[in-house]
Amino acid sequence: MKTSRNFQFKRVLVLSGMAFFSFLSYINASGIIKGQVIDENNQPVEYATAVLKNSKTNKFVAGTVCNHKGEFVLKDVNPGEYILSTNMIGYEKKEVQKIIIDKKQVIEKKVVMNEVPGKSIVVVAKKTTSENDKQTAER
Repeated sequence: MKTSRNFQFKRVLVLSGMAFFSFLSYINASGIIKGQVIDENNQPVEYATAVLKNSKTNKFVAGTVCNHKGEFVLKDVNPGEYILSTNMIGYEKKEVQKIIIDKKQVIEKKVVMNEVPGKSIVVVAKKTTSENDKQTAER
């Protein structure tokens, strides 16, 4: 009877260990996409957005904002096929098709964005005066 319990205990222990290591390998199966967004003059596009979408459903998977050097990193990307979309005000939106991630893979991409020709962005602000401002000024 005692050897039967020892055998069952060892069997449960081995199966638990196998399940644990399978879980660890599943967690570590994700990949990384990193890269840089630059303009046609090879200058970084600062603070552009980098969005990863599922290529079949076109749904959002992950996203980030580039740093001051135009660099981005998307971590924990599950294996599959994706579209990398970059966007920034004053530039044409750019999409890189068919980025395929396998297990534990690191993919590096350099994305070149073109400026929108002839369009500039002007921000204008006006301060409105209120009755309180007028009363304060008269004092």
